[in-house]
Amino acid sequence: MAQLHPIQPPVSPLLLSDRLISLAEQAEQVGCTDTARRLVRLASSVLDEKVACAARPSRIKRGYRAG
Repeated sequence: MAQLHPIQPPVSPLLLSDRLISLAEQAEQVGCTDTARRLVRLASSVLDEKVACAARPSRIKRGYRAG
């Protein structure tokens, strides 16, 4: 029988971004500057996407459904 795993709450974009920046700092310390730059861009995009989603009105909230 398969073991069931409890549902995990979604990770906040701020926490995810912070962890990505920490990884970028570590990557830079060991000389992986290209990887560090990519991680910083990814951390920034996580926050940018959250802002874009918050600014966009949700159709579901207004009673419309896609499809």
